[in-house]
Parts: sequence; C-alpha cells; structure tokens
Amino acid sequence: MISDYSADAGQLAGIAHEIRNPLTTVKGFLQLLKPYLLEIGKEQYAEIAIEEINRANDIIYEFLNASKPPQNKRTEIEVNRLVKEMKIFFESEAHIRNINLSVCLCPNNPIFYGDVKQIKQVLINIIRNAMEACESIPAPEGKIDLKAKALNQKVSITIQDNGLGMSEKTISKLFVPFYTTKEKGTGIGLSICQKIIEEHDGKINVHSKMSQGTVFEIEFPMIIN
Repeated sequence: MISDYSADAGQLAGIAHEIRNPLTTVKGFLQLLKPYLLEIGKEQYAEIAIEEINRANDIIYEFLNASKPPQNKRTEIEVNRLVKEMKIFFESEAHIRNINLSVCLCPNNPIFYGDVKQIKQVLINIIRNAMEACESIPAPEGKIDLKAKALNQKVSITIQDNGLGMSEKTISKLFVPFYTTKEKGTGIGLSICQKIIEEHDGKINVHSKMSQGTVFEIEFPMIIN
C-alpha cells in the first residue's frame, strides 16, 4: 500500500510539473500582449490574467512542497482595488450569463492585512456560487452586487445576489465539510473559505431567503494609520 501511495504521489507531482509548462507559455504571451492592451486602455486584463497564472503556479508550488512549513505571504490589501479586480475577472462570465454585475466602492479605500491570493480564492468561490444561484433568473434580471465598506474598524466585502436563495437548514450546514446541494459539488469550497477567513481574524456572515437571494458579508480587521 505504501509503495502504491508513493507511486500515486510521484505521478501527481509529475502532472503538476507538466501543468507549469503551458502556464509559463500563456504567461509569456500575455506579457507580449500587454503593450497592445495598454494602447486601448485594457492592460488590467493582462495584469489580472498574469496574477491568476501566478496564483495557479503558487498552488502547484505549495502542492509540491506540502511537507514544508507554509510561508507568511500577508501584505496590505486595498479593498477597492480587490473588489474592482473581482469585477474585471467576472465581467465576461457575467455577460455570457446575462447577469448584471455591479460594484460599490468605499470612499476612503480602507486597507486590511492578508494573503491576497487566499482572499481572492474566497471571493472567486463565493461569486461563482452567486453566478450559479442566478442561473434560474430570467435574463437580464439576474443581479450580483459587490460592495466594499468600512465600519467600526472593520473592512467588509459584501456579495449579494437575487438568485434562488437558501433555506435555513442549508444555511446551518453551509460550512460543514462535504455538505453540498449541488449535483456535482464536493462540499469543501465554503468550508475552506471559512477557514481562510478565520485565519485572517475575520468572519463571514450569510443571510438568505428562498426565491429572494443571498448575501455573503466578509469582515476583516482594518489597518488604522
């Protein structure tokens, strides 16, 4: 059994290395395209795509070095910039799904401390769930609002949709590992999100009503200058 496990682990490591090669190629082409995107004012598309490739590479690196202690990669994060990047990241998917994706920024652009790659992982997971929740809404009535705000020395990011909504029973089990209402879901996404947020001394609140939509509110301690 041990030899079988070692063989499987070795095979997965080989696959991880192979995934890196096309990612490097795509990243190189994106860097070549940046000057042309700059000319039309769309350089942010390349920047965000490159950041996502870097994030994928980091995930692969962490997998290959799972036995080593994790490094602290926390930096100051501007909440407005983070929310704007999420809008850019999802705007093409929202367009394809006929969902109106809007953003409301915080006037004083508060800052919090965290691992930006992990925080993006959380937001991507929740926004993608919101997209799926809006699938049954007749086009173009589906709506997702991303909102950044600051209150009582806390920075919060709210993701609100007008999708199917959830029952109280579903909400009570939402962060239980392996619990899912999706046909092909694994039930681990939101439990990982909650763990990441708690490790950042933050918290996540969920409010939802059937046929009225869902609100996810994520809070982090604000950096006070």
